[in-house]
Amino acid sequence: MSLTQRLVILAGLVGLMFYTATPEQLWAVMVDYQLSWYSLGVPLAWGLILGAFASLLGVTALERWLAALTLIAISLMTMGLTGAAAVFGAHQIAAVIIPPLQIAAIGLGLYLFGYSYARFSAARRRDRE
Repeated sequence: MSLTQRLVILAGLVGLMFYTATPEQLWAVMVDYQLSWYSLGVPLAWGLILGAFASLLGVTALERWLAALTLIAISLMTMGLTGAAAVFGAHQIAAVIIPPLQIAAIGLGLYLFGYSYARFSAARRRDRE
C-alpha cells in the first residue's frame, strides 16, 4: 500500500470521527481549546514569520526536510478539510466546522513555513551571487 493510499484512508477516518461527533462535543472542543474564526489565521501568520526568520538566520538543516514537511502539511490540510466537509454535511451548522478547519489551518501554516523558508533562502542565494 502506497503512502498516498494510507493518507487517504487516514483522512477518511478523521472525517468519520468528525462526522460522528455531536454538535455539543464540537462546541466543547472549541471552548476547551479557545478556537474561533480568528484563531484559524494564527498558524498561517506564524508559518510565514517563522519560515522567513529561519531563513534569515541561515538555518540550512531545514532544506532536506522540506519535502517531508510539505507531505505532512498537505496531509493535515486534507484531514482538516475532509473533517470540515463531514461536519457540515452531518450537522448543517457552519459554526461547528472550526475544529476540523483548525487542523487544516495548521497544515497550511506548515506549508507556508516551508514556502517562506524556501523563497527567502532562494533570495539570499541569489543576492550572494
